[in-house]
Amino acid sequence: MPFYCYFFLTLLLELPIVCWFFKPQWKYALLIGGLLNLFSWPLLHWFIYTTYLPIFLLEIGVVLVEAIGFRIFLTGSYKKALGVSLLANGFSYGVGLLINYLWS
Repeated sequence: MPFYCYFFLTLLLELPIVCWFFKPQWKYALLIGGLLNLFSWPLLHWFIYTTYLPIFLLEIGVVLVEAIGFRIFLTGSYKKALGVSLLANGFSYGVGLLINYLWS
């Protein structure tokens, strides 16, 4: 699968979760979720290929960064923002692991 397809798959998996949890402002949540992924996804992959940090630590960083972004730009508590970020990123990470396992 081409590299950029993973980014679109990430958006396809994560954005519905974000929109679901921020239903009253789903259009704005779609924008914010997309922009946060546009920032965090390339940064994550840069760290993956330039450092020896374990992927799960890098993913924790992504969860925290996106949770902070959700809390700043969308209405809700820090707990909600962290939960949404953890669920969305955990789901897309799990699907990514499954895809890589099946194609190996």
